[in-house]
Amino acid sequence: MRLILVRHGRTEANVMQALDTAFPGNPLDEVGLEQADGLPDRLDKAGLLHGLGSLWVSPILRARQTIAPIEAATGLSATVDSGLREVLAADLEMNTDARSVACYVDTTRAWMAGRLAARIPGSLEDGHDSLARFDGAVRAIAEHAANEAPEGGRGGGAALLVSHGTVLRLWTSLRAAAGGGADPLWVAEHPLRNTGIAVAEGGPEEGWRLLDWNDGAWRVAGAEPPVPRW
Repeated sequence: MRLILVRHGRTEANVMQALDTAFPGNPLDEVGLEQADGLPDRLDKAGLLHGLGSLWVSPILRARQTIAPIEAATGLSATVDSGLREVLAADLEMNTDARSVACYVDTTRAWMAGRLAARIPGSLEDGHDSLARFDGAVRAIAEHAANEAPEGGRGGGAALLVSHGTVLRLWTSLRAAAGGGADPLWVAEHPLRNTGIAVAEGGPEEGWRLLDWNDGAWRVAGAEPPVPRW
């Protein structure tokens, strides 16, 4: 199946560089709302909008606002899955000081390099836990696609999810990057921009293969850019 990964639009916390991971989180700011409104057209021009079988989204407000224009464009309703939430900042929540931000970044970068036992202060989750819950959401998406595929229907083999920057890099680094020939540590150091798009293919059993990261900042060898749909 094809899995389209989208990061939410911009928020005031992004501008402040605040560690905003709790529920419900900051809403999209004016720029973020414009970014979300532009997503259907960008996806359409990349050949990724039509044929979607399902939409999935983190329960956090900024993610749900980001997927709303895609719901309107496709007529699909997104399934909310808590497994798609951001890596929890816990005791560092909403901090902006350099030491707190460095702690969050250094811990999650260690996870992306495969050192999953580290834990952010006060968090109930270490890297194993954070990866496992995202894996669970992806498995549910894949199972839904498999169940829809025999119907012919609306292309059940393609799904789109809207989630958050750090957890998207964690999952992609450890589950999809190497399968497509990307350096997992490169992915770890190159965040998706707000409303950035990545594409992977495969499944939980056979593994995932990264095809495109951050709108072509990295693309699998030999792949041509998608033909625009005007």
